[in-house]
Amino acid sequence: MNRPYGMSVTPLRKLPAAQAVSALQALNKPPFFHVVKGNPMSRFLMIAALSPLCLLPSFAKADVIAAENSKIMSAIVYTDRATVTRQAVVHLPAGSHSVTFQGLPAQMLPDSLRAEGSALAAVKFGAVVYKQVTASEIASPRASELNAQLETLQDQKNILDGEKQAIESKKIFLKTIGNQAALRTNENIADINLKPEQWTHAAQTLFTAINDAMAAGVAVDVKLRDLDKKIAAVQSEINGLGTGQYSTYTVTVPLETPAATQLTLDLSYQVSNASWNPIYDARLNTETSKMDLIQYGAVRQNSGEDWNDIKLTLSTAQPQRGTSLPDLTPFWVDLFRPELYNTKTAGFGGAGNSAPLAAAAPAMMAESADAMMRDQAPMEMAIKKKEASFTTANITSGGFVSEYHIPGPASITADGTETKVMVGQFATESTLQVHIKPQISTEAFLVAKAKLKGESPVLEGQVSLFRDGAFVGKSNLPLLRPDEEYALFFGADDQVSVKRKLLKDEKTEAGMILRDNIQERHFITEIQNLHSKPVVIVVKETTPVGRNDKIATTILKSDTTAGYEMDSANIKGLMRWEFTVQPKARQDVKLGWKVTWPKDTDLSGL
Repeated sequence: MNRPYGMSVTPLRKLPAAQAVSALQALNKPPFFHVVKGNPMSRFLMIAALSPLCLLPSFAKADVIAAENSKIMSAIVYTDRATVTRQAVVHLPAGSHSVTFQGLPAQMLPDSLRAEGSALAAVKFGAVVYKQVTASEIASPRASELNAQLETLQDQKNILDGEKQAIESKKIFLKTIGNQAALRTNENIADINLKPEQWTHAAQTLFTAINDAMAAGVAVDVKLRDLDKKIAAVQSEINGLGTGQYSTYTVTVPLETPAATQLTLDLSYQVSNASWNPIYDARLNTETSKMDLIQYGAVRQNSGEDWNDIKLTLSTAQPQRGTSLPDLTPFWVDLFRPELYNTKTAGFGGAGNSAPLAAAAPAMMAESADAMMRDQAPMEMAIKKKEASFTTANITSGGFVSEYHIPGPASITADGTETKVMVGQFATESTLQVHIKPQISTEAFLVAKAKLKGESPVLEGQVSLFRDGAFVGKSNLPLLRPDEEYALFFGADDQVSVKRKLLKDEKTEAGMILRDNIQERHFITEIQNLHSKPVVIVVKETTPVGRNDKIATTILKSDTTAGYEMDSANIKGLMRWEFTVQPKARQDVKLGWKVTWPKDTDLSGL
């Protein structure tokens, strides 16, 4: 409050009774006399405003301001959570205050709370305080909306049920009239009082009334069936929201400002039940051999609050993985001492059983150690691979974490529904090939061999494949870095004809003293290009590879088309041919091999 003429104000509750009375009487004297200008009502109001100070223990308590109009402005979505920023604009008088945010979702992670803001005055922030509120009377906004819908639908059903009962009563009444009419007709016949025109008119009237009642009943049944479906759907969604107990958080931000000001307050917090993953469209134009690779983000969240028209960012950071590695402990090894092992096992099975166990212990321990090494090695490789897919992505930061800033406002509902947002487009250099694997199929498949350009990598994800505008299927993309190549299959190419024939399949024996078994096979693959332009053909075929030194495989060069690559892609026994076939031309690929193994042994896998 203002202090006229520079006087200091002493709370009246600190004064003795006599002095307090004198202080109140001083209101009729300057300077207060000049402030209220002699208005008796103004003096009364001033006394009424100051008198409670004599009764209250303290008036230095901070004002509580509710951030009633706060709105979610942005969200950064990670692979298993999201950071949400909620903004409120509040007007602060000079002094100490507390701004409260109520109804924050139960999925909020309290340790992630952070408050910051901007104002013309120098506003100081205190420690953010949170409190969890759980009560059955607190309902989520969506639950309240669904309950209202359910009540409306049930009211409509009750009305239709009433119509149904009225129609049934009408039908019973009409049937009763019909039965009574039949009795009256029999009496008239007995009295020889025949009036056919009256019977016909009455019968037609009764028939029409019953028919209308039955039609109305069917119409009501159809409406009831539709209502039952709607009620079941709403009830199912209500059940999915959980029980009537609904938990929320109330967050309080203490503030202090030396002067009145308007504060724009941002409250950030992380929530669970939110995630995203990259998905792609690969669109191939077979005429130009151009492939467009478009990236999207599939975002979903069930955090308890909708995100409407927010600034959305997708991040590859993984907060759940922690910030450091655990400490390493010594890797102890020791010589096996049977006497210690016998002492331990004697307590379980007695001394009589300890010797066999001790004898088997080294083998068991060795086998266990080998198993442990086998189990650990793939796990370590898997972990390293997973780390690489995120730490090398340099979209916007140029460091270890990539962030995709989605253009324009985005809306993500809190029902777990997947929302697809546009991320961007990757530049590629692609060439078309036709791949043939005659051992598996005589169909040829169109392949786009694409090289990633630019500075941004492609993260691992599912890709939808479009060939000349038509959807042909889905595949998966691995992590691709700039200038890396990857082959994407775009379905069968019916304009390339493939036929495979087995020319020779013969088993013989050879050798003078140590005789061997010999299995020899010859194949031919006939390829014809029915396109109006040249096509690059890639043929892949595997040959037998022995797991034993006594098994030998030989490629028969005189019966095999030259120009092949052996052990292609570091795969043992994989042969690869690549060549160009002109329009309407034919090309044959021949392959001959033989496998030898000792005569008195059997061969598996051939």
